[in-house]
Amino acid sequence: MLRLTLGDYDRRNATLLIRESKFHKSRLLPLNGDIAEEMDRYLHARAQGKLPVSSDTALIGNATQGGRADSGRNLALCLRPLLQECSIFTPKGRLPRIHDFRFSFAVNALLRWYREGADVEAKLPLLATYMGHVSVLSTHYYLHWVEPLRTASSEKFARHYGELVMSVPGRKGGQQ
Repeated sequence: MLRLTLGDYDRRNATLLIRESKFHKSRLLPLNGDIAEEMDRYLHARAQGKLPVSSDTALIGNATQGGRADSGRNLALCLRPLLQECSIFTPKGRLPRIHDFRFSFAVNALLRWYREGADVEAKLPLLATYMGHVSVLSTHYYLHWVEPLRTASSEKFARHYGELVMSVPGRKGGQQ
């Protein structure tokens, strides 16, 4: 994220080019309309503030350093007060880390697909590509078994195969 430049954002196609991330992979990410609008507002504010707007300028830059790319440490330090002000905390009451956002994105994508009745197995390679993983197996790192996913996958299984599972006669409480 810190290596992104203004030229990596394509306003007309609402895409963001992620260049040579982990494992030297590049990918083009589509942005939804809300994000594209926010990007346009950000670029307008940069221009109004007379910050550099050339294509090789850091997208997330330090204004006190002429718009040069900021460090990960400084980004985290700037993010902390924003998260506190917005009361965004983990279930354990801590402030989320940058990678917690990736985890949340992955889990929410899976939950959305389960709820839509989508073929989750067929969509996993899309999620892996979007996240920049080498394979679907790398994506599993972010997909710890969380309760909403367990429930969604169990319900999907029951809808498709529930009638194949039958009660065994003579068992107490309808155990199978």
